[in-house]
Amino acid sequence: MIRITVHLIREKKSLELEVPDNFTVSDLLKKLGYSIQGTVVLRDSTPVIESEKLQNNDVLEIFLTASGG
Repeated sequence: MIRITVHLIREKKSLELEVPDNFTVSDLLKKLGYSIQGTVVLRDSTPVIESEKLQNNDVLEIFLTASGG
């Protein structure tokens, strides 16, 4: 298991999570109930793709870029 910190920018909250080894950005978005489309995930201010594996002690920011209208 690895530990990560996730900052949900739109919701203005942070989560400390334990996830399995080999967990990907896509897995994380599914776990949080987000779609890959319309979502940007940053690690150290750099966008990461959905197939990227998470690392222990990662700090991620999740931005929702799409909204209904």
